[in-house]
Amino acid sequence: MKVFKTIFALVLVAAFVAVGVWGYPRVAARFTWVAIAAINLSPGMPIRDGMAILRLWRVDQVPEGAMHSLETIIGNYARERIAKGEIVRPSAVTTKTPPPVRTMPRWGYSIMGFGVPRDDAAKLFVGDRVDVTVIPRERQGEQYVSLPPVTIRKRWLVHHIDHADPLEGTVVRLEIKTEESRAYIPRRWISPSRMVLSTPREE
Repeated sequence: MKVFKTIFALVLVAAFVAVGVWGYPRVAARFTWVAIAAINLSPGMPIRDGMAILRLWRVDQVPEGAMHSLETIIGNYARERIAKGEIVRPSAVTTKTPPPVRTMPRWGYSIMGFGVPRDDAAKLFVGDRVDVTVIPRERQGEQYVSLPPVTIRKRWLVHHIDHADPLEGTVVRLEIKTEESRAYIPRRWISPSRMVLSTPREE
């Protein structure tokens, strides 16, 4: 019985090796790695690790101009809008450092930062207009208390997205009319950068 089990095990090992040796070239011949955007990339946005990834693609279906490595993507900048899941082409990436983000808001507006879950921020482009749902926190005595969510349907403009902000999640900065920021973001709430922001973007 032991001899039979040993022989059976050796046959299985040989079969797996044969499948691997015979099957890998077939897979390699049919598929190739293609670089795609892992999140929405806005023009001028630095492309950091994890913001573009490689995905297997059928060789006979790879669009012209597709890139097969991340070497010339990571560390550079998006030249144009690249939607999550789209193929990253050489023409969409640049090594040229973009101009600094405008920090001064337009007259009558304020720029406010909100901590946003990464998955929500990944769906946004700079220039989108969004409704926001904030979970405000305010100090009551010696404790910080979370209040019921408040949805603000004002379609505020996404001014800047910082995927590398040291705060938890991603910081999305919105350009808001100053009078609206005072009306909808009371001073008694904790700094907006510590709030949670969900982004049901209108298509």
